[in-house]
Amino acid sequence: MSLIIPSHNKITLLVLLLTSLLSTAVYANTGKTAYVELTPDFVVNHLDDNGQLKYIKASITIRTDEAERVIILRNMPLIRDALVMFLSSRTSDQVIGALAREETRKEATVKVNDALKEETGQTPVADILFGSFVTQ
Repeated sequence: MSLIIPSHNKITLLVLLLTSLLSTAVYANTGKTAYVELTPDFVVNHLDDNGQLKYIKASITIRTDEAERVIILRNMPLIRDALVMFLSSRTSDQVIGALAREETRKEATVKVNDALKEETGQTPVADILFGSFVTQ
């Protein structure tokens, strides 16, 4: 026993399947990692625990999915602002030492994604990477 489908239903079925496949392809991540280097380096002032003015100089790269790279590039001023405000709010205890820097890196990722989610509805930043991180 074979199933016979009228030709007009075949076309409808084909259109539905193709639409489903195309929408999945558009919204799916490519799985390819992209790195976006933020230039120039960040130089921000912050206060240490004694109220003295200090500074942080950091080279920062964003790890994202290749498909979401354009979101990063289009929103660079927003990203830079979020990072400047975040880094300048840190205390010396929050930026000195490997564990403190790791925590700062993780929190920076959250802050940037929060800003992007508010602006674009998306959170494309997989990770913030510090190429260098100097405090003085």
